[in-house]
Amino acid sequence: MDRHRAQRGLSLQPGRPGAPHSRGERRRQRSGRVIVSAIDGPRPVRSADLRALRDLAARAFQADGAQPFNDHSWSQLSEGQARVALIHADEKTLTAAAVVTGDEFELVVAPDARRQGLGRRLWQAAVGAGGRLVWAHGGLDAARALATACGAVAIRELLLMQLPHHALLELTDSDAPTRALPDGLELRTMQTGRDEQAWLDLNARAFAAHPEQGQITADDLAALQRESWYSPDDVLLLWQADELVGFNWTKIAPGPDGRPEGEIYAIAVSPDHSGRGLGRVLMEQGLRHLAESVTDVSLYVEADNVPALALYRRLGFEERSRDIHWQVR
Repeated sequence: MDRHRAQRGLSLQPGRPGAPHSRGERRRQRSGRVIVSAIDGPRPVRSADLRALRDLAARAFQADGAQPFNDHSWSQLSEGQARVALIHADEKTLTAAAVVTGDEFELVVAPDARRQGLGRRLWQAAVGAGGRLVWAHGGLDAARALATACGAVAIRELLLMQLPHHALLELTDSDAPTRALPDGLELRTMQTGRDEQAWLDLNARAFAAHPEQGQITADDLAALQRESWYSPDDVLLLWQADELVGFNWTKIAPGPDGRPEGEIYAIAVSPDHSGRGLGRVLMEQGLRHLAESVTDVSLYVEADNVPALALYRRLGFEERSRDIHWQVR
């Protein structure tokens, strides 16, 4: 739930540049099944763009098994803070798109319109608009090839890890051993309008060294709370009297086949309370909560977060794919 789909794991411690095509430029070029009539943008997003982007992203998600845009991008799009570069096959069909937020961008090409140079055109438009960092989700060969061909360098990797159904059942079985809450601690869900500041304060401390997660603002949090998948009942908060000492923000959203999937969205323990086994407690409680609604649970973690990776692997999580952060040179 961090701002660029970056590490959502346990905090045990704390291209080549090119000018964009001008707006309104018309180029009719036949390439396979697609007629590219224009590349429009980058420019502010419109409500019609947002609907078309969600449809395009859903088609890509179904084909690739990975979301092309992260939650931060959707949040910025909904708030009117992002810019888009769009390629249409006709007046009604969005074929490819890039979303630019600050110096970051992401792009997607419809599954039936790939291998026609549309990704490179969007890359050039985004770079021309100031994009210098790009997330490529799912470790797709085509995305890696495009980034490499455009002269970008991989600077960071996130692992998408998944807990097999049998492992989830074993961990959440009523007879499975679980760690009891230490004396003096209470677990409850997010109380809207009351707990946000405490969550923001702990998140900032726990992820102080993290490039995105620790910088989440009250506005960012409010935007996430407006997302269709958000529920305060999915945010588990661990309290010691009036002090928030840990949290496990879980998420339930439709998967590629429409069935609900669970995610350990963000989990952290206060640096003042590390070494007490609270991370394991929060993980077990979050998995039990998710097991009531889903059969599949995943999480994202930095590839170099050794303590978190060790915990997740002990629980039975397995690597499914990788997101790669590329820097434009």
